[in-house]
Amino acid sequence: MQVKQENGDYAHGTAFHIGGGAFATAAHVVRGNSDVRLYAGNTTWQPDDGAVMTGVLYHPDQSVDVAILLSDLWRDATVDQGQQSIPDDERPRYIDVPEMWGEWIEDSLVLTRGIICGYPKVPRSDGAYKIAVSAEISADIQRYDIPNVHFIVSSTARGGFSGAPFISEFDMLLGIVTEALSDDSLESPYMAVIAIEAIYEIFNGNEGALKGRMEHYLASWSQPQNDLAGRLK
Repeated sequence: MQVKQENGDYAHGTAFHIGGGAFATAAHVVRGNSDVRLYAGNTTWQPDDGAVMTGVLYHPDQSVDVAILLSDLWRDATVDQGQQSIPDDERPRYIDVPEMWGEWIEDSLVLTRGIICGYPKVPRSDGAYKIAVSAEISADIQRYDIPNVHFIVSSTARGGFSGAPFISEFDMLLGIVTEALSDDSLESPYMAVIAIEAIYEIFNGNEGALKGRMEHYLASWSQPQNDLAGRLK
């Protein structure tokens, strides 16, 4: 994903397809920027190439760094999101968002591993290349400034990974890379991954904008699910 910053420079981050032409990312990648364009796969990004973003849906709490981007990229090419299984000869073109409420309670995922795929800047490369890194969950923390669980993972924080998915060794999307946590520029930062449940409230609050794209999610995260979340807090 490429964005034009207020100073006119271009920067990039990562977004991933969750179905129906909707892409999850970190909100700070697009907030305040313009000319947001999405690209599929490795590319030598050009400012006028790529698929134009047609809309952006932010979390109702601005402190929660997640957003959903809407684009026509892949919308007509995706498999049926409502089907129960995918034929062996057909690869899914989206990452499924799981229903998760409190599975990380009592550090149950600490020291398990996963992968992060994103587009950090690679010195001397001639374009943008998808980089995959292995990471171990070192802790899950409750922050005082954001009302969501964050995983602290062992991979080195790099610009461009913002918005990238963190997929656990159990083949489950656990969260979205949001930031490097550091209070000292001389200190190696931690990479923070916000738990995926942060995106549920975007689904619930934007049924009109997501209609025709995300019916399978809108049906899953109903009031009973919200009630369950409340009981688990």
